This record gives sequence, C-alpha cells and structure tokens, in this order.
Amino acid sequence: MLKFLKVLFGDGGHVELVPASSSQNNQEQPFKHPSKAQLEECDRLGLEVKTGMSSRDIWQMVNDAKKDPRIKALDNAYLAQQRAIQEAEDREEYGDVIVDNFKRMEALCRAGVHHIVIFKKGKQVDADVFEFESANIDDENEKKISVMIEGYRPKIYKPRGDSPHIDWNKEIVFKSDQILEVETLPTPIDLFDIDSFEKAQERANQLKQKYL
Repeated sequence: MLKFLKVLFGDGGHVELVPASSSQNNQEQPFKHPSKAQLEECDRLGLEVKTGMSSRDIWQMVNDAKKDPRIKALDNAYLAQQRAIQEAEDREEYGDVIVDNFKRMEALCRAGVHHIVIFKKGKQVDADVFEFESANIDDENEKKISVMIEGYRPKIYKPRGDSPHIDWNKEIVFKSDQILEVETLPTPIDLFDIDSFEKAQERANQLKQKYL
C-alpha cells in the first residue's frame, strides 16, 4: 500500500523508535539488540557493526554516517528505487488515475505548509485554511477505491490573560474528490499571527464564491 510506503520512507528518512539516551533518563537503559532492519541498513550503507553494539549505538552510527554526502546519496538512491518499485506495483493494482491522484495529494502533505482549500461538504461548498499531514489509498471497498487526505484545521484561541493564538488541533479527513481547489500560501502562518490567518480566511471565502 502507498500509505505503508510513506510511513516507511517518508521524505527520505526512516521512522524508527529510539531508546532514550542516558541524558534523558538517570537510570541506565536496558541493552536492546539491533533489529534486522538496522543490520540490513548498515550492510547496505557499508557500515561496520561491531560486537556489543546496541540498537541505539547503531541508530547513532547511521545518523552520523548520513551526514557524509556520499552515504546520504547512496541512501537516497536506494529509497528512490524502493518507492519506484512500490509505485509500479500500486499502478498495476489500482490504476494510473488513482496513483496519480494520490501523488498530487501527497505533495500537499508537508509539515508547516498551509493551504487555502475549497471543498465540498455534502451538498454545500466550504473553504478554510488547512495543514495536511498524510495521504493514502483507501481500498477497503474494492468497488470504490478512493484517495484520502488527512490534516488539521485551525482555530483561534483567546485564553484569559494570555495572547490569542492559532491552534492546529482539529483533525480533518477528506476524500480527494471533495477538494475543488487548493491555493498554497507562500509562507506559513505564525502561531500568533492572527492578522495573516484572518486574511487567509478572507481569501478562502473569495475563492469559494466561484463554486456557489
């Protein structure tokens, strides 16, 4: 599945649980053996795993090694190859239309990037500012496979005795065919920049008028 691929490879790095360091915890951490995936990655990058190295030791070694442009390039080439293989399999399974749509939605999912989105909500048209987090192909219903995109919708909080701020905590989920138009903001909206946020909402309402 493409969603699984994204979790594995993301924007070119691995997602991996890492034991807390001794500086984070006064108690000595229990020894954790390296995982098979860690050992395979070290072999692929040409890194020597010495006897007695823990999972965290290898995590640190790999992170340090990727600061070397040559090793980073090797890693990026491998990940690109894996993504290409997975994409080919998904195109065979789901078809070009679904996969191309997924890739368009996935391109919107960047941390700290905000979008004005015009979308269908039932029989109505709505508009707001969003930050998208992830896209995936939903194939639970084999007769109607769809692309889903998840993210956050903002809200202004005005706590007593404190400055008002924007909180991106309301989770949203769209089917891609609900989205009518996306306009990506040139700069992200700062947490306390209420003025820029309200201007973005005004722009969203202007764009919405085309679909009413």
